[in-house]
Amino acid sequence: MTNEMGRAGTAPPRRTPASRRSDDLLPLLAGVACAAAGTGVTLALTGSNSPLRAPFTLLFLFLGPAAGLFAALHRLEPWVRASAAASGSLVVNLVLAAGLSWLEVPVVGIGVTAIVAVTALMFLWATWERRSGRTSTARPNS
Repeated sequence: MTNEMGRAGTAPPRRTPASRRSDDLLPLLAGVACAAAGTGVTLALTGSNSPLRAPFTLLFLFLGPAAGLFAALHRLEPWVRASAAASGSLVVNLVLAAGLSWLEVPVVGIGVTAIVAVTALMFLWATWERRSGRTSTARPNS
């Protein structure tokens, strides 16, 4: 039996403790970002005067749609998904801001609520698509 390099009988490289730690760090950072974004939504909707309101709300306004798009674009490669989700997040925010400005909505909470709704719809759509069996697990040969 040969491996990808063509050598017979060699075992795949073992994961070092440092690589395991870096693999465990990503979910932790994602959890911290979700907690900060949720705090931003809470602070924005309650009208708090906290100095953390603006940075945490901006974090949510970027990460919310980006996470929803990342989940919805599950057929793409991870780096392509990440860049498309980041770009799409900016587009979603700009379109909603333009729409709310055109409607002359003066309340900031409505904009945050709209982003929450759009993000929830993206997650629901991604969940529905995965459960309905519309996804294929086979990757095309490149």
